[in-house]
Amino acid sequence: MQIFRTTGCAAAGHPEFTVVFAEQPPSPLIIGWMLDMLEKAVTQGSSLSAGMLFPLGWRVLRIIDRQDGTLGLEERVVADFWEEHVDQAMGDLWWQTAAAAKLGLPVELSSIGEEQAAAVQSCAYSAGLLILNRLGPDSPQHGSWSVHCGVDHEHGDWTHIDLHQLAVAFPFVTQFLALPTETGLLIERDRVEETGGLVAEVAYQDMLRTTEGGVHFGPAPAPLDLELQVRFAIGQSAPGLYRTTIGYQHGHPEIVARLSEPAIPDIDDVLVDLVLDDLQHAIADGARFAPGHTVRAGWRTLRVVQRADGLLGLHERVYADMWEEHVELTLRETWYQKEVAASLGLTERLDFPAEHQSAAVASCVHDRLPALVLARDETDDIRASGWRVHCAQDHQHDAWSARTLWELTDFAPFATQFLALPATTSLTVEAPHTTPSGRIRTHITLGGRHLVPNPGSYLAVLNAAS
Repeated sequence: MQIFRTTGCAAAGHPEFTVVFAEQPPSPLIIGWMLDMLEKAVTQGSSLSAGMLFPLGWRVLRIIDRQDGTLGLEERVVADFWEEHVDQAMGDLWWQTAAAAKLGLPVELSSIGEEQAAAVQSCAYSAGLLILNRLGPDSPQHGSWSVHCGVDHEHGDWTHIDLHQLAVAFPFVTQFLALPTETGLLIERDRVEETGGLVAEVAYQDMLRTTEGGVHFGPAPAPLDLELQVRFAIGQSAPGLYRTTIGYQHGHPEIVARLSEPAIPDIDDVLVDLVLDDLQHAIADGARFAPGHTVRAGWRTLRVVQRADGLLGLHERVYADMWEEHVELTLRETWYQKEVAASLGLTERLDFPAEHQSAAVASCVHDRLPALVLARDETDDIRASGWRVHCAQDHQHDAWSARTLWELTDFAPFATQFLALPATTSLTVEAPHTTPSGRIRTHITLGGRHLVPNPGSYLAVLNAAS
């Protein structure tokens, strides 16, 4: 889930809007478009309140009051059941526009609505081949959609439903609803993907607009789930000592991950997988590790060392030039970095830098600042993390110096948990000495848009406590 908030409505004496995406939006552009549209409506004099309907493309959103004092938007999922998110409406807009562009046809967003009627053959609901037509001017139902069963058999009766019911029964067809009249489609059910993407043949005014056999429309197929790979058992020889178990099968010493103290209470057995799983798969694939080698785990670098028991161990850095045999710091920091990303709906966009990479730090940064700004830019420089750090004051930030991320976190330890957030993230962190609780408080944007932590998440609890 990702939650964004407008920032320009309050200046017009109007409540801000909170916009919820239950799933990852198809493009970051959609987020800005939605927030800009709401702010523009308010600044141009519209007064929007709970209970009002808000048309968006072919769908209708309903404005609601939220407990945080802002206004929210919900959309109809089925029949009279509404949920607070805008995924369907915004996704349809995006993919309807994309389908029209791919076909070189106009997109007619204003020509359809949820209550518009569609005709469906009763046998089409279970048919393996569907034929969709948007009826032209020669039909009494000009502009309406019809869904035929394409299988050669004695067809069932026609039924009439509205487009919202059609979208519930055939969710993958919504991306085509804004195509012009006299458009026809041929869709094989077994070519419809779980994501809603599909391959279809499309004709317009009896002329084929795709190649025979069709082209792909909609979201890309879901990537292979790497979590389905084989899991190798992890051994525990003593409290705090975990090790690989497949080394002997490959003529390789087992590798020990030592915890000198719990990384996160009660979940050490799960967290140690973050280090040892990758090593086990690497060994299974033929990799060889020896003393002096280094391995990456999250943003950290671990050193492979020889242990007195003949096994290999892992050292992590404790201070600038001091390393010790344990991995709890690595596990703890990785866990918090993942919790931060999950709080913001950004788990799939985690981007771990390396501790030796640099950050640009402005000369105005010092340890008594009331607030610190961390912003991450895109970069092709492998030596740079993309992170910039400066004060929160409104002045020209200059005299930048390059510091490693290790040096940055030594100066500002609270920054560590945010380092794996993706490019275009910017966060203002109120320092612990400025908040009543003595804990940091954050304000985060993504692509310049205010991003709100998910309710009950780590960051939401952290901000509430501050």
